[in-house]
Amino acid sequence: MKKKKKKNISSVIASSSKKAFLKTHFSKKHSNPPENLVPENWKEAQAAINITKKERRKIAQQLEFGSRVEKRKQGLRPIGNVSLEEYVKRRDDNLAQLNPVVLDNPNFLAVEEDVNHSKLGSSVSNSRVAPRNPRLAVYGGTLDDISEFFSSGNYDPSTAQKSEGPRKLFTKDEKTLLNRRIPDLAAATSGKWQPLHTLAASGEFYLVNVLLKHCSDVNVPDKEGLTALHKAILCKKHAIFNYLLRESANPFVRDKEGATLMHYAVHTASSQMIKILLLYNVDINLADNDGWTPLHVAVQSRRTDIVRLLLIKGADKTLKNRDGLTPLDLCLYSGRDTRTYELIKLMKQFPSHPKLV
Repeated sequence: MKKKKKKNISSVIASSSKKAFLKTHFSKKHSNPPENLVPENWKEAQAAINITKKERRKIAQQLEFGSRVEKRKQGLRPIGNVSLEEYVKRRDDNLAQLNPVVLDNPNFLAVEEDVNHSKLGSSVSNSRVAPRNPRLAVYGGTLDDISEFFSSGNYDPSTAQKSEGPRKLFTKDEKTLLNRRIPDLAAATSGKWQPLHTLAASGEFYLVNVLLKHCSDVNVPDKEGLTALHKAILCKKHAIFNYLLRESANPFVRDKEGATLMHYAVHTASSQMIKILLLYNVDINLADNDGWTPLHVAVQSRRTDIVRLLLIKGADKTLKNRDGLTPLDLCLYSGRDTRTYELIKLMKQFPSHPKLV
């Protein structure tokens, strides 16, 4: 029993000593503040990094203009160590170097009137510039000159009553012609020059529209057999070309030599107009009076892009002209160079009877 009591007492003492040790240990730990791992200036640095462009501009302006204001303030500060006499002496020395003109008691020389320089104002001494008269610069004379003219014998009061007023711009016949609502196009045309052709070639879309509204024939040819569509193609006016086709222009028209619109589109190397004509079912293999197809013209122009487009769209490379030459023969007659080799290679790559795309 005594041994058990001794063990209990020793265990109680040990537990109490452990508790006391833990209390003292934790109290020492919590008495010291925790260590701050974030730097002191971290917030300021983060704010400087996240600043916007607008705020940077404002800060730069404040720094610039603030420094200017401080410099001005420093320049206006009184000099403490310099006496008043030294300051006055320094100011007088600076003014003496500048040689200022003192006008407290000016002594002007006598003005000499000159007949030749009376209109330019009275002349002053050599040290001053003669004053300018703005009325003289605008009207070419002064009020004194006008009064002198009226008092002289050259003035005739009856001449003011004979004035006919401003000249009229139009006569009566010209006004009647201009007041017509429908223009007389027959009088303003010739065999070679048609108003619709000229406007289509120049690209005047609005005026072309006005002419067509006044019952102008969209397919009227000139003496060479060219229509407004030909002029639009030759001048590369794509908008006018599309507009004329929408206004029922004939896409199958031919000139006097039998050339179609496809020949002219290939001649100007306009791939866009070629595609539009194909949409209107224009024959790509139709030859002119000399047997030349659009492919012959494309080979002659030595444009590989146009030749490729025509071959893709179904152009027949076996057709011959009146001289018995195919487009491939024209390539061989064109001379030995890189472009000729490219054209021959392109012609031989495609089959003789390609399928229409």
